[in-house]
Amino acid sequence: MPPSYTIAVAGDFSAAHRLPGHPGPCAAMHGHNFQVTAEICADSLINGMVADFLDVRTAMDAIFADLDHACLNDVPALAPPTAEVLAGYILAKLKARLDDGRVRVTAVTVVESRGLAATCREA
Repeated sequence: MPPSYTIAVAGDFSAAHRLPGHPGPCAAMHGHNFQVTAEICADSLINGMVADFLDVRTAMDAIFADLDHACLNDVPALAPPTAEVLAGYILAKLKARLDDGRVRVTAVTVVESRGLAATCREA
C-alpha cells in the first residue's frame, strides 16, 4: 500500500453569531475567536511537499476575509451558524480552491471555544 501524506494548516478569525430557537445562552448574540485547522492530503509529493503551507494559508485567509468581524447569521450558506455548519462551509470553499486531483482537502476543524470543536471530514 503506497503512503499517504497529510499536512495541517491553522488560522483564525473573529465573528459573532446567535442560534435562534436554541434553548441555552447561545440564542443571544455572542462572539468567538474561531480557530480553524485544515487537513490536506496527497498520495505523492511534489518538491517534497503535499502543498506549500503558504498557499494553503492564503486560501484560508481569503475565505476568512468574508467572515472576520462579521455576523455569521448574515451569511445565508451558514444557516444555522453552528461550528459544524461553519466547518462544512470552509471545507467546501477550500476544496474549490485547492483540490487538484493530487491534493485533497480532507477535513476542517473549527474550535469555537476552548475544548469545543467540530470537524467536517470528507466522506
